Amino acid sequence: MDVSSGETGIDTNIDAAVEAISQAQNLEIILVGQENKIDRYFAQKHFRPQEISIVNADDIVGMDEKPLQAAKNKNNSIVKGIDLVRRGDSDAFVSTGNTGAIAASSMLRLKKIANIDRTPILTVFPTMAGHPIAMLDVGANVDCKPHHLLQFAVMGATYAQLIMEIDNPRVGLLSIGEEPSKGNAVTKNTNKLLSKFAHKLDLNFVGNIEGRDILTGFVDVIVCDGFIGNVLLKYTESIFSLVKTLFKKGRRISVLSILGGLLLYPSLKRTMKDFNYAEYGGAPLLGVDGNVVIGHGTSSVKAVTNAILLAQTMVLANLQEALRKATEKLKELDDENSNIRDRFVYTEKGAN
Repeated sequence: MDVSSGETGIDTNIDAAVEAISQAQNLEIILVGQENKIDRYFAQKHFRPQEISIVNADDIVGMDEKPLQAAKNKNNSIVKGIDLVRRGDSDAFVSTGNTGAIAASSMLRLKKIANIDRTPILTVFPTMAGHPIAMLDVGANVDCKPHHLLQFAVMGATYAQLIMEIDNPRVGLLSIGEEPSKGNAVTKNTNKLLSKFAHKLDLNFVGNIEGRDILTGFVDVIVCDGFIGNVLLKYTESIFSLVKTLFKKGRRISVLSILGGLLLYPSLKRTMKDFNYAEYGGAPLLGVDGNVVIGHGTSSVKAVTNAILLAQTMVLANLQEALRKATEKLKELDDENSNIRDRFVYTEKGAN
């Protein structure tokens, strides 16, 4: 676990590691960061769990540092943490640092799973139906081709089935209309690709969905490119702050509104909890040959704790092996259909 990165400081990350150990069984955590600061923290606390060990990393990746530059620096906490996974000294890596640096370092050092061209970031959203949905990509790949989105669908469905425990997850393609003819060239070609080959990939593809369908829970997995996904992710995160602000403003208007607010508070609190990113902890980077979870830069102790517990869940569920098996079907499909990467390309006229 990278304890040096993020915007909330080393104390938050270490507190989260200690908390995660208290909540989980058979969990050991390697703290990667500036050893002198970590030692000083534990000395002040007069307590250090035996399940925690330390690997020194002198350098810290800035949130504005260029990803490739950071990935080439073997002395920073992100690269050193990922190298632990690469060597088999750790089963997973968690960081709240520079997303681009984590993604670039993971791809360079862990490499990609066979038959995968792009590595998407998956996140989970609440829905009005009471169950969460998975969306990918939410920021790693802003420009995608149809076969990239097809790969995202396979990985997202595998994750939803194994980690979210959803049988036969429904997969939807985010577009500007339900009709297959709606959307830009990439979306229309992706719809053709998914419609034609979903059954061969064991995907329960239900077609296009619109933005208004996201929070209804109509589907279990939403596929989109990283540009759209990241905009939606940031917007959804803002809902939590918006609801809190509106509630505080509203309850100051009158005595009646204060009383009404008190009556509504328990229900509102449950709703706000659903939209609080801290409840979901982190977002897995799928498609790399190792378990990687990326947390929000301003994550609280609770959020980082949940990111660590998610990483442990991914390891225990053997997610990597499930992804390898699922993506083997992509190669079979590619071999049988004269390379779908070339046949379904980005053109304004549609698929070739």
